[in-house]
Amino acid sequence: SINQEIAVLFSGYIKDPVVSIKKIPQSGSIRIYYRIHTVKQSYIATYGENIKENQSFIRFSRHFKKKNCPVPEIYAVNEACTLYIQEDFGDVSLLNKLEEHGLTPYVFDLFRQSLKTLAHLQIRGDEGLDYENWSLTSSEFGKQAILSDLLYFKYYFLDTLQLPYDKEKLIADFETFASDLSLVDHKYFMFRDFQSRNIMIENDSVHFIDYQGGMKGALQYDVASMLWQAKAELPDEWKNGLLEYYMDCAQEIMGMKINRHRFLVQYRGYVLIRL
Repeated sequence: SINQEIAVLFSGYIKDPVVSIKKIPQSGSIRIYYRIHTVKQSYIATYGENIKENQSFIRFSRHFKKKNCPVPEIYAVNEACTLYIQEDFGDVSLLNKLEEHGLTPYVFDLFRQSLKTLAHLQIRGDEGLDYENWSLTSSEFGKQAILSDLLYFKYYFLDTLQLPYDKEKLIADFETFASDLSLVDHKYFMFRDFQSRNIMIENDSVHFIDYQGGMKGALQYDVASMLWQAKAELPDEWKNGLLEYYMDCAQEIMGMKINRHRFLVQYRGYVLIRL
């Protein structure tokens, strides 16, 4: 059974006797998670059939860990690379904190901390990262990847609702849009799904999960994902203040000035893509 397999893999690396192994209810992922309890602490076992996806997550995690990013430690991986044991950050996300406390200074501070840490992961994490061999899909979020994102809107919104539109003009707009947005000034690691449910809060500190779809891309994309996440419904005052703060952090880590006007123009384009 899978529980036996987890217990065997676990005992090969961590000597604490296992008290229990419980399956965690699934969210949107096809991966299956289990929480392993020992007397002292808990760990997460992840089971997934998509070996390439597992490898991306494991390689990215080990790389980011070396760069002092708050990502899970990977303790053990089975030979088939279908099962691995990782650090457990608990099950309270930034989205949970927002739902529980509302738009309070405490939550605002967690958003600031998340963006500062994001800038560190994007810029420092980019150094020495082998996009070519580690990325799950494209190694870069360039024109083709932007176009395929935009086509989602055509297929799953316009076509599904059978709204009338000029197909040729739409594709021409998408082409222009994708060309412009692929020429951004600052390309580093792009998380791809950076939103408050993928930011875990433990002891009031932020930790990141779910970046296996990452690739090289514009700094703006992840910030747009987080600040315009539909579920979060952040007020404009928060969005603007957090964006300014993020630009300050990114400048400091890069050690160079950002052209803020250009950054904002490109940011708005990425917000539109996300929406």
